[in-house]
Amino acid sequence: MANNTDLTPSTMNRGKGFLHEVWVELKKTTWPTWEEAWRLTMVVVGVIIVIAIYIGVIDYALTWITTHFGLLK
Repeated sequence: MANNTDLTPSTMNRGKGFLHEVWVELKKTTWPTWEEAWRLTMVVVGVIIVIAIYIGVIDYALTWITTHFGLLK
């Protein structure tokens, strides 16, 4: 009975092959310019701020309603 480990590549060779494929794919990638990256980062920060304000207003309103009408003890 033949040993199958002789036919399979070593873990190190598989790792090198994987990293090589990753490098080849990264070379194909179109990266954004610094201006695009900065603009998109500011869009994300802006959306986060808007959502935080929205959640804060809802939280404040629900807190005011529950305390004003005595719904919480």
